[in-house]
Amino acid sequence: MRAILHDIGLSFWRLLPANPIVIRVVQMGSKRVQHLWLRTGYLVVLLFVMLAAQLAQPQSGSSLTALAKNSSQVFEWISILQLAMICLLAPVFTAGAISQEKDAETFNVLLTTPLSNAQIVLGSLLSRLFFVVVLLISGLPVFCITMIFGGVTTDQIFLSFGIAACTALLTGSLAILISVVKIGTRTTVFSFYAGIGLYLLAGFVIGLWPGSHVPESIPEGGTHGMTWLAPFHPIWALLVALKQVPVPDAPMVANYVWPFNRMLASPPAAYMVATFVVSAGIVAFSTLFVRRGIKQGEVGWWSRLLPGRAAGRVGEAGEKTRRVRRVWANPVAWREAVTKGSPASSRLACYGFIIGGAVAGGFIIMEYASGSLPLVAARQWLSGLIAVEFIIVMLMGVNTAAMAITREREAGTIELLLTTPLTSRYIILGKLRGLVSFTLPLLAVPAVTVLAVALYDLARGAPAPLVFIESALILPVVLVVYSAFACMVGLYMSLKCTRSIQAVLVSVGILVAVGFGLGLCGLGFLNTTGPVAAAVSPLTFVASVVLLVDPTLVEATGGGLGAVVPAAGVRPLMAMGAAVAVVLYGAIVGGIYKTMIRDFDMTLRKQFR
Repeated sequence: MRAILHDIGLSFWRLLPANPIVIRVVQMGSKRVQHLWLRTGYLVVLLFVMLAAQLAQPQSGSSLTALAKNSSQVFEWISILQLAMICLLAPVFTAGAISQEKDAETFNVLLTTPLSNAQIVLGSLLSRLFFVVVLLISGLPVFCITMIFGGVTTDQIFLSFGIAACTALLTGSLAILISVVKIGTRTTVFSFYAGIGLYLLAGFVIGLWPGSHVPESIPEGGTHGMTWLAPFHPIWALLVALKQVPVPDAPMVANYVWPFNRMLASPPAAYMVATFVVSAGIVAFSTLFVRRGIKQGEVGWWSRLLPGRAAGRVGEAGEKTRRVRRVWANPVAWREAVTKGSPASSRLACYGFIIGGAVAGGFIIMEYASGSLPLVAARQWLSGLIAVEFIIVMLMGVNTAAMAITREREAGTIELLLTTPLTSRYIILGKLRGLVSFTLPLLAVPAVTVLAVALYDLARGAPAPLVFIESALILPVVLVVYSAFACMVGLYMSLKCTRSIQAVLVSVGILVAVGFGLGLCGLGFLNTTGPVAAAVSPLTFVASVVLLVDPTLVEATGGGLGAVVPAAGVRPLMAMGAAVAVVLYGAIVGGIYKTMIRDFDMTLRKQFR
């Protein structure tokens, strides 16, 4: 009996603490300079947001109650930011854990070792989650600072960190599953970002709908309560933990079936338990696919059900044939846009985004046309929807561009590409052409939605339209310019960096830093002078999209010095600012493009040493 217990304990010891993959990645990764800079950047962002939120609070009252209220609001801002960054960074760290081994052709060597399937999956997952946990722990002192003036409890801090950690575990487990099932990093990060964005957006929007609220959570005389999605959605679980959403008492929901009554009474704890259980199931399921890659070429059950799929087309003489593909004049552009050799070829994610965005936009238009949604509320919903869609497209574009060249290097096909007569200008132009053909259909979703609303109001002659017609015409141009800037940043980092994950991290970091900084500048101008805010807002990212859809924000708050800016003065200034933004960002994109062509050969030669 003692020998059996010893063997079981030794198996668990080798499965987690003494896992060779965990030991190797943690020991080697902790010495890398880029991880130090990543932790430093994470802390700098947290501190910067904390200081900005603190300065943005009204300083008129100096009582302890006012200080506690301000501290609670600052804690809310940085908690939401932490959850957003974890949702952004966890897939990047974990998505390439196994697929990078496959791209580097070292995965087959790993399968020859005595490591079991569970050791490979858990080692890949926990070794990458180690860096996410380190980021969370490094930010703990920043959260503790908010407790100085009161208003923030220890339970709220631990719940915030627990929700973020469990979200990282769930996203990491899903990323590992995708990495095991799919071969290569080409579609892993891209598809996963799209899925996360759609899930967070759809869950948050459904939670705002009063019909999705638990009746027992709605206070007496109120209209809003806690959504049924709170135990399953990280944002709503965090808002419940921050006491921003009312929670029903346990006796009031005791009549529901177990375990839903317990989950509704304590959504944050239910979310953490549910994500842990689901993650364990995903990890267990992932172990079944670890050695599936070595069976490539064998006839599977799907091919047995569809014999024609395995055999292919049969010609007149009995030989196997396939459909003829017409290649473009630029084969690199054709490969990026059409074939499955590019991360932009994830049709399911693209179609899901297009269908989801069209349905959401159509729902807002129908509610506005029927009169169920007032003008002010319709502007808020439409501007929020367009802003979220724009952010998702920017992230998808920068991730796709950041892997455009690094995936060639990791797959060992960059040498083959360089042996062809294609020049550096031809290759980079082909990559850009593929990125453009990928992002334009996605950008058409918010552009068509806004244009449809503007044409509807124009046709019925509304005195106060939901969206002005010139805003609907300016918005597509601004969206294309911003997306081109994001794609060029990702493509440039893909040339400079040697690994896909490094290129994605740096590109997303640059995009977030630039967008966040410009957004703060836009908000600062918005609170000072209206004319300057109207002219400068198109130069920002998210703020420009929101103000183009809803220019009344400048009219209402632009007169910070006592002068309210009328719509007649806001709209021409915003058009002029949009023209300046197009020229400015177009020049930046052109400059990056010329720099890449000039340094393409030299950069690749240095990396091949």
